Amino acid sequence: MNYLKNILPVWGVFLLFLTISTGNALAFSFLPPPDEKTGAPNEGTCADCHAGNTLNASGGSLMLTIPETYEPNEVYTIIIDLSRAGQSKWGFEMTALDANGARAGSFTADDAANTQLTETNNKQYIQHTTAGTATGTNDAHSWEFQWTAPDADIGPITFYAAGNAANGDFGPTGDYVYTTQGESTPPVPVVAGVSLEIVGDTALSTIDAVEGVNYTLKVTNTGNMMDTVSLEASAEAGIGGSVLGSLSERSIELEASASKEVTLTVKGDLLTTPGDYPISVTATSGTDSVMTAEVTITTTIEMPPPPPTPWDVNDDGTVNIQDLVLVANEFGEAGEGLKGDLNGDGTVNIQDLVIVASHFGEDTSN
Repeated sequence: MNYLKNILPVWGVFLLFLTISTGNALAFSFLPPPDEKTGAPNEGTCADCHAGNTLNASGGSLMLTIPETYEPNEVYTIIIDLSRAGQSKWGFEMTALDANGARAGSFTADDAANTQLTETNNKQYIQHTTAGTATGTNDAHSWEFQWTAPDADIGPITFYAAGNAANGDFGPTGDYVYTTQGESTPPVPVVAGVSLEIVGDTALSTIDAVEGVNYTLKVTNTGNMMDTVSLEASAEAGIGGSVLGSLSERSIELEASASKEVTLTVKGDLLTTPGDYPISVTATSGTDSVMTAEVTITTTIEMPPPPPTPWDVNDDGTVNIQDLVLVANEFGEAGEGLKGDLNGDGTVNIQDLVIVASHFGEDTSN
């Protein structure tokens, strides 16, 4: 009897310990343990309670669907996919932290039957409920909920998650715990820019205003995204004719940092007077019209040379008897290079003498 009296307290303590231990295991099989089990810095994981298998053992996975970038105050759908062949009960816990380990944004348990929210140490957690363990669902399970980004750009945000692929025996052994993390960054600010430069000569001249001259320009997208750059050339117009700048392309689509060469043709008309004509070309970003670049070239229209005077055969500045004599000396000859062949028909004849006679007495020195 004394033996029974002594052993009963011992069995009582054992039964109490067994009840508490089993109670914890049962409790955690339906609900997650206290927060800070996501694998985030200075946190544990579900493996703290579900022992026996290696963390992140091969054969299973925990995958996150999160936004690659976030816009302040935008709402995003988060999906957690947990899989392990042969397992039939599921749990998870997730948090979102900034680079300093502080809470970043807010989760919403819109599926309240399967997910719930908690807070610990100023950090927010979302995790499964009892129903959210999906007992009896074999091989894989997922949860879906919403996350609202912070109201400002706080830099990169890291989502930490731990998942438990359990065997459903209501105990802490035989379960597989997986952890993962993913980063969402603020959007890269759009930077627009354009540069324009002259390749080769910046100034050319011509005596043929109608034919004009060509310049090569290089357009570069100095921004960080694709841009459509528009080009426009100025014009010089006046009573004495006009000089215009025309471009081989007026609109160019360029990837970030890409360049392309275009041709600028500067020409006048039959009334264009000799002189210097500056023409400016402006390149404008289609993303931000404030971003422009400009270059200026100067084209010189020169005085054309005086027309040829073949009737001044000896080129002494006067059409006189000496020119007639020179033509007469070659009269009747045929071939190339004859000075007396004034009309270029290959023969020195009466027509050439008539040309000299029709200009007889002219001063050709001006």
